[in-house]
Amino acid sequence: MGQTMGSAELGRELGDAGGPLLVAGIATVTTLAYGYAALAVLIAAGPVIALTRPGRGSPRPG
Repeated sequence: MGQTMGSAELGRELGDAGGPLLVAGIATVTTLAYGYAALAVLIAAGPVIALTRPGRGSPRPG
């Protein structure tokens, strides 16, 4: 239980700190719209990767 809670908290903290840094870094080089677009692509990639990657609890093929 502790590892699960720790992993969830780590992910949340990385998002809270990393999101604004990512957007600001890209917006500094280009514009704010591109910063938000990069964040949207990154957020959309997470569920896609999670759904295509076999993990615990998913049925085995075959």
